[in-house]
Amino acid sequence: MRIPPLAAMTALLVSTAAGAQSTPPVQVPYTSQTRPGARSGAGTVNDVALWVNPSNPGASRLITSDQNNGLFLFALDGTEVQAATEGASSSVDVAYGFPAGGGATQALVLSANPTLTGLVPYVVDSSPDGGGGLTRLAPTAAPLDVGVAYGTVRLTRGADGTFQAFGGLSSGGLRQFVLTPTDGGVSATPVRDLNVGTVTGLVVDQALGAVYVAQQGQGLYRYGVEADGGTTGQQVVPLGDGGLSSVGRLTLYETSGADGYLVAADPNANAFVVFDRRTLGRVGSFQVVQDGGSDGVDLSRGLVAYPGALGAAFPEGLFVAHDGLSASTQGENLKLTSWGNVARAFSPPLAIAQQVDGGTTGDGGTTGDGGTPRDGGGGVIVDPGDNPGGDGPGTDEGGCGCSSASVSASAMLGLLALALLGRRRRS
Repeated sequence: MRIPPLAAMTALLVSTAAGAQSTPPVQVPYTSQTRPGARSGAGTVNDVALWVNPSNPGASRLITSDQNNGLFLFALDGTEVQAATEGASSSVDVAYGFPAGGGATQALVLSANPTLTGLVPYVVDSSPDGGGGLTRLAPTAAPLDVGVAYGTVRLTRGADGTFQAFGGLSSGGLRQFVLTPTDGGVSATPVRDLNVGTVTGLVVDQALGAVYVAQQGQGLYRYGVEADGGTTGQQVVPLGDGGLSSVGRLTLYETSGADGYLVAADPNANAFVVFDRRTLGRVGSFQVVQDGGSDGVDLSRGLVAYPGALGAAFPEGLFVAHDGLSASTQGENLKLTSWGNVARAFSPPLAIAQQVDGGTTGDGGTTGDGGTPRDGGGGVIVDPGDNPGGDGPGTDEGGCGCSSASVSASAMLGLLALALLGRRRRS
C-alpha cells in the first residue's frame, strides 16, 4: 500500500484538528432555574457549590457566593432557602466528613470572604429536619489566613486523609493549606505557595494527583496535588487551543476513579468546553439554552457537575451553570439541567454515571454528612447514554464508558512519524 507523503498527512491532520475545534457548541436545554431574592446590585454571583443531602439527595442545596452579600442557599427547584450575609464572598466549596467531635462528622463549607479578608468556615446541618442550613464554625474566631483576600477556594482530601484547601489569592498566586479540627473550630496551616498569576478557576482531581488552575489570559495549567509536589506547573491547554477563547471556572464530572470529564467555562463564548479527564483531549463544547427560547447562559461565573442521582428531578446527575445575564429573573441566576441532557446532546453521547442504590458516599465511604461518589465510591456505574451500540462510547481497561476524546494533531503526527520510521526500517 502506498503511504501518502508526510507533508500531505500533516496538512490533513492539522485540518481535521482545526475542524474539530471549530465545531459549533451543541445546545443543552435547562430544566429549572433559581429565583434569587433582592440583591444589592446585578452581576454579583461569583461561584457555586453543591451540598448533597445524605438522607434525601433530592433535598440537596446549591450554595452561591455573592460578592456583595455573602452566601445564599437554594433548593434544587430554585427556591432560595437561606441567606448567610456575613460580608462578601468571592468563592465557596464543600468537603465531607470533617470531624465534629465524639466520632461525628459534618460537611465543611469554606467561603473566601473579602470583607473579613480571609477564609470563613461553616458547617451544614445534615440532620433530617435541619434543612441543610449553614452555621458559621467558631463564629467568634478570626477567619483563616486573616488579612489575605482570596478569589477562588477549593477543598479536597490529601493522600494521607488530611483536609486541605487551595486558595487563589486576589493579588495573584495559589496557596495550599492543611485544615485541622480544633475545639469547636478549625485551624489552617499553609504548606505551599504557587506563583500562578491570577486564578480564575480551580479544580482538584485527587484520584489523578492533579490541581488544574485556570490562569487569566493564559489557559489551563496542571500542578501536583500534594504539598511536596513542587512549584512548577505544566500548561496543558493554552488559550486558542482546545477550543478555549477564555477560561473561567472549572469542574469535574467523575464516572469512576479515573474516568470522566474536565469541564471549563469559556465566558467569552458563552460555552462550556469538555475535556477527557485522562488525556485532556478536547471532546467538544456545549451551551445551556432555554428550550424554545433565548434566555441561555451568558457570562458564566460558576458551574457544578455532579454524577449521582439527586431525587426524581435529576436521576442522571446534575449540571449547574451561573447565568450572568438572565432575562427571566433579576439580572442573573443559576440554570439547572440533567447531566443526561448534556451527555445525549453529543454524538456519540458522553458517559453518564448512575448510582446503583440511589445513595451517595464519599471520602472512602462516609455517609453521615452527605458525601459524593468520588474516587470510585458510591456504587457508580457507567451508562453510555442511549447509544450503547458499536458507534457509542468505548470501554477501556479502566472501565470507562466515556466517549473517545480527540487526540491532538501533534500527538497524531508523532505516532505517524514512528509508524513511517518503522516501515522504512523494515523495507
